[in-house]
Amino acid sequence: MGKIILLDEITASQIAAGEVIERPASVVKEMAENAVDAGATIVTAEIKAGGIKYIKISDNGCGFDEDDAVIAFDKHATSKIMNADDLFGVKTLGFRGEALASIAAVSDVTLISRGENSDSGFMVNIRGGKLISSSAYASSKGSTFIVKELFYNTPARYKFLKKDATEAGYVADIMQKLAMAHPDVSFKLISDGKIVFHSPGNGDMLSCIHSIYGKEVTSSLCVVNHEQDGAKITGYVGVRDAAYGNRNRQHIFVNGRYIKSKVITSALDEAYKTVTMKNKFPFAVLTVNVNSQTLDVNVHPTKTEVRFADEQIIFRAVYHAIHNALFGEEPGTVQSTEKNVNPWKRQDDIKKDDKQEIKNLLDFVSSAPVPKVPAEKPREVMPAFEPVTMKPETVEKKPVFEQKITYVKEDPAESEKTPLNPLKEEIKAEIKIESEAEIKEEAPVQYETVKKYNDTSIYTDSTVIGQLFDTYIILEYKDKMVLIDQHAAHERIMYERIKTALENSDIHSQQLLLPVMLNLSSAECTFLKQNIEFFEKLGFEIEEFGLNSFAVRSIPMILEGSDIEAFVVDGINKAMQNGKGGLYDDRTVFTMACKAAVKANKHLSDAEIKALLETLTSVENHGTCPHGRPVAVTMSKYEVERKFHRC
Repeated sequence: MGKIILLDEITASQIAAGEVIERPASVVKEMAENAVDAGATIVTAEIKAGGIKYIKISDNGCGFDEDDAVIAFDKHATSKIMNADDLFGVKTLGFRGEALASIAAVSDVTLISRGENSDSGFMVNIRGGKLISSSAYASSKGSTFIVKELFYNTPARYKFLKKDATEAGYVADIMQKLAMAHPDVSFKLISDGKIVFHSPGNGDMLSCIHSIYGKEVTSSLCVVNHEQDGAKITGYVGVRDAAYGNRNRQHIFVNGRYIKSKVITSALDEAYKTVTMKNKFPFAVLTVNVNSQTLDVNVHPTKTEVRFADEQIIFRAVYHAIHNALFGEEPGTVQSTEKNVNPWKRQDDIKKDDKQEIKNLLDFVSSAPVPKVPAEKPREVMPAFEPVTMKPETVEKKPVFEQKITYVKEDPAESEKTPLNPLKEEIKAEIKIESEAEIKEEAPVQYETVKKYNDTSIYTDSTVIGQLFDTYIILEYKDKMVLIDQHAAHERIMYERIKTALENSDIHSQQLLLPVMLNLSSAECTFLKQNIEFFEKLGFEIEEFGLNSFAVRSIPMILEGSDIEAFVVDGINKAMQNGKGGLYDDRTVFTMACKAAVKANKHLSDAEIKALLETLTSVENHGTCPHGRPVAVTMSKYEVERKFHRC
């Protein structure tokens, strides 16, 4: 007898369900995405015990026709594609037709729905993939799914579920991601009878972010709006303190779908390379819209991974979008120079090694200039230092429709004709259907917005109070006290000057009356001899002066007053650590800038403070030092007065 057998239909269905449905959050995701595809403007999820025992998803979408209801639970049944060719132009969130079949295979599912062209509703109950009952049922337009006893017939899957609170957290995360992906849809989550989350659904992304993360995060964001090579990138990214120890607050959406993308996160990291500290990840909500023909969403069963036809185009567009948002470039459209390009032509060239692939993309973007596109009108930007509270009348009031479901008692005469469904008494207590939707008018959301990241008014419109500990410059700026780290500020200035000098080779040198002597080790001597052209390009004149000694006779003017010996020696040692091409590595330039910058515990005259502030206004990124440490921190008048118990 052979060893190969064919699994029965039930076992095969349960195995297939495991690829799509991992936990209650997977059920909520699939059902809520189907609701969005159905044109719903309101989606409500209610869970009990983390969704393990009970999940209810209601929407006001187009609903099901009765003839389609049972068929919809069959494997690969879908209304969203017709053939394999449609997979390369998917515009809906769901398309495989696996979700309902997978959910029904491992739970008890009840569907109550009425199609937009139907006069009456119906109810279908399926348990373990088998149809239990189907009958007429009073319902308003839309659909309600009730999922009970998830994984009741797959104990191996059930035992790996976490505590109720943990599973409820996963559900909340899914609902919040869907809300940010579709700000024009109102999402509500109720857990054990309490409202956990409710998005406004007014089409404003910032209002949605405010409903999830609150005022503190919302007031630390700047707007992203950029179009390049057929990719449009919109959203918000964090500035100042809106950076965290992991990527949990980075949300990426492609054509309305939440995804994880190494290409996009690498572009994000590259744009923030000298803005945030190491191992800190900025807040980001980015929506990328591309031609659906250049996107393959049929990569993973849960559809959280996608494949782009040309990943370099996406990397470049996202990088420039964020760079422009942070550093004041006006949003605009940049068109590709390539014509009649097959979007999938380069797909075969993609490397299997992800690290090498990302490195190639980083090298590619570093050689491409950031496009500066003139704007036809000023961009709406968000204040960096002065929060602005939106006036209530500026926020569009949108009625929120809440669908309530009430059981409608059947006519006794009709009951005799139609056998009673045993589930109805149970469902009667859970579902209420009203013929008219209750309209609530919510109070307008008030939140603060911020200006562009590199707003310079803090340096130009402030009053210098003095110097603290010979390290921090104290400014009075409107109703705030500002402390500026003089070393971090000057380090940023020196970094930008050195970097620009290397890029443009526009160096002015100055000869020293007395040379600066360098005493190096044998390894350092060898390295310096092999890379002497780097220092010459930077404006140095260095010549050998005896055994393991060199004399510096000229220095670049930008380093006047700096510790030249420390600048050269530490730069050599850092470059040796970084390997081939290390002198041109940003980490080496960071070290050189640090050594060239004014130190802490150094008294500055009024003229020096004024010159430092004026120079900061001309630096593209003046918010942080090259290592990501803040240049300036602020304390409001209210915070100061609270310290003295005056308020």
